[in-house]
Amino acid sequence: MAGMSWGQRANRGLAEDLRLRHDAAGTRQVARGGMANLIGAAYSGAASFAITVVVTRIASIEQVGIYFSAISILLIAVGLASVGVPVGFVYFFARYRGLDQPRRFRAILLAGGTPMLALGGVLVLIGVLFREPLGRLFFGEDVADSAKTIVLVSGTMFVAICAESALGATRGLGIMRPTVVADKFVNPTVQLLALVLLAVFHRTGGSDLVWTRALGFAAIAVIAAPWLLRLIRKKGGAGIHDNGGWDPVTRAGLAEFWRFTAPRALGQVAQVGIQRVDIVLVGLWLGPTEAAVYAAATRFLIFGQLAGHAIGTSVQPRISTLVAQGRARQLQDLYRTSTAWVMFATWPFYLTFIIQAGWLMRIFGEDYSRGAQILQLLSAAMLVATACGAVDAVLLMAGRSSWSMINAWISLVVNISLNVWLIPSLGIAGAALAWMASILLSNLLPLVQVMIGIGVHPFGRITLNAAIVPTVLFALLPLIVDYAGGESIAALVTLLLSGGIYAALLWRWRRDLGLSDLSRVRRP
Repeated sequence: MAGMSWGQRANRGLAEDLRLRHDAAGTRQVARGGMANLIGAAYSGAASFAITVVVTRIASIEQVGIYFSAISILLIAVGLASVGVPVGFVYFFARYRGLDQPRRFRAILLAGGTPMLALGGVLVLIGVLFREPLGRLFFGEDVADSAKTIVLVSGTMFVAICAESALGATRGLGIMRPTVVADKFVNPTVQLLALVLLAVFHRTGGSDLVWTRALGFAAIAVIAAPWLLRLIRKKGGAGIHDNGGWDPVTRAGLAEFWRFTAPRALGQVAQVGIQRVDIVLVGLWLGPTEAAVYAAATRFLIFGQLAGHAIGTSVQPRISTLVAQGRARQLQDLYRTSTAWVMFATWPFYLTFIIQAGWLMRIFGEDYSRGAQILQLLSAAMLVATACGAVDAVLLMAGRSSWSMINAWISLVVNISLNVWLIPSLGIAGAALAWMASILLSNLLPLVQVMIGIGVHPFGRITLNAAIVPTVLFALLPLIVDYAGGESIAALVTLLLSGGIYAALLWRWRRDLGLSDLSRVRRP
């Protein structure tokens, strides 16, 4: 700086000022997308929980178990058939948008979409041709409409992969609104309304209930696909035809796309398996009744999971852009801040679940109250998981998809092994312990990898506050009231008081947390 002229110093200062403004604008855009997604996640979580309550109230516990087993099979099939394409779309659309190369957008769609749709079609054909043996395998000999359920699951899977891929592409293009509108609001609303109609017409069999999920995915596809096409024309169409048109799909382009996406495809299958295979195994070994109790206990986790997923999907495109531009400091800041957002949003839920598990499980009915221990074990594991933040998103968007895949498969192998060992002797508690172990592994392994391999971590003063404040207000204070002999009314008053104090503290720290940006939902 000493040897620079005044003009050079001024230009350098101006460049630095513009860079800082760009960083702030990028963080604000992530914050706004994250807040929109959080609002949608709050609604989706409440609606999804309401769906579970309605299902457990209108159907027998056996039919509820069949429904949850079918949904688990469906989501595992979606993870298999989508072959990582939604995340691939997020990564490559965000990357080429950040590098100002919109000519590649059409090639990305074709490179990912064509193989995915072909595989999805093959899986649908397998489901239709082998519906009878598959139905007997998953639902037992005495379930009359098991083959029909398999066919319905197969068709829904194909619709779902189209919907999820379209949403992934819109996020990669920097627009969070389609995900919020279609996935967070329309999807659960359609499911809930369909359930009400089924209850009115007394159609509460397992396959009837699965139809509600099929309609939800269909609604997403109808909204997301046209929205994506409009975005591509808008963001990539300006000047394209005047400059030779879209880039074609080349062998090098295919190789680049699938080098990133193929490991992610395997990792995604493993991740969905971690979340869902336990319900399928409980149903196979212990029957649909135990599967219903276990699945109902896990439904509470959806509040925290959706909040964490909402923030994670919001930061993915920004992480990809920062990595492509080699801006490590900004990546560290974004990772730490987004982790604090996740913890502040989820820890009150998980701590409340641990303390109040007994009466919370009775919301589904007395038959489900024995799932309280399951809820406590899994909530404790999720406290650790959320403290790691969007660690897998950092790993993926930094191009380490093979690491993510290996982590997921290690966790899945541990999960299945512990399920096989523990379910016969411990029942649904064994399934909970297996899932708890895999949750910890699938978060702590990538945390070590991003710390060593990428040089970023989520820890700092802001995340320490995000751990201490909810623990005091939503764990220690209710425990003191309970120890003093407080009744259920006292517990409810304590919870409301803690929530009020918590909201006031978040408002007090809104600038440090970036909450002043989160409050402005609209994109600039």
